[in-house]
Amino acid sequence: MQSRRGLKHFLIFLTLISFGTVHANPVLRVDSGDSVPFAGWCFTNPAMAKMIADKEQEGARCKLKLDKLTEELNAKHELSIMMLETRLESIQSEYLAMDQIKTEQIEQLEFAALKRPNNYWYLFTAGGFVVGATTVLVIVSVLGN
Repeated sequence: MQSRRGLKHFLIFLTLISFGTVHANPVLRVDSGDSVPFAGWCFTNPAMAKMIADKEQEGARCKLKLDKLTEELNAKHELSIMMLETRLESIQSEYLAMDQIKTEQIEQLEFAALKRPNNYWYLFTAGGFVVGATTVLVIVSVLGN
């Protein structure tokens, strides 16, 4: 049914084009008994009226089709934007949750570190003296030989 309708529209369009390109007047009314100086098709008044109406309405049909496609694309893009916004909100909330966990862990580690103050400075000082003295003795023994 669709292909017959499309073929019908194509033939009407072709007929209108051929009338327009061959003659200056695209529509020529022929009364019964009149002769025509060219070979062509004859249409009844209702058929001719339908062809003219179809030609006039073709622009409106195209505009409707274009409007429909525009609305579909707009809806598709709005959906994509909404999905991206939802994803962004999800990632932001995930980041904030991870940042909160990190902050809590840092506070716990600070509390644990401050609970046991570092009172072993004398051990580090003594270790530095021992390492320094050992290094000097090793260098002197190596250079002395």
